[in-house]
Amino acid sequence: MQMLNKMLVLVATEFDGIFDKGGTPYALHCLKVMHYLKSDDEELMCIALGHDLIEDRGKTVTYTLLREAGFTERIIEGIRALTKVPGESYEEYKAKVKANHDAIKVKKCDLRHNTDIRRLKGVTQKDLDRIAKYHSFYLELKELG
Repeated sequence: MQMLNKMLVLVATEFDGIFDKGGTPYALHCLKVMHYLKSDDEELMCIALGHDLIEDRGKTVTYTLLREAGFTERIIEGIRALTKVPGESYEEYKAKVKANHDAIKVKKCDLRHNTDIRRLKGVTQKDLDRIAKYHSFYLELKELG
């Protein structure tokens, strides 16, 4: 579990002082996504923990850094599949997720947590629209397995 320990430290460090929309430390979201997997697959757990690193912390965390830190290509490619890049449409992003078996598993857990309305301090129409969009994507992924 050496890689998982490294990923946990990286996520805790990179998201230190960052909070989600409900005011909860953001690193807890990453841990919850990993928990939802209910897996003992170390690489898959690393993908879940690190799923937002590049997208949200790309100024300090890069694929090169992950590779140099000893993370496997499976982990890096899983995170790459889950990272929405500037200029990428939502449909392009969804296709990228669907093309990676690990990303499908992790994204279902991510969407599950992101649609948990209890995480929000108040609910706006924008929140409800986002939740509906995420739920629709979840149903698409659920059909894939």
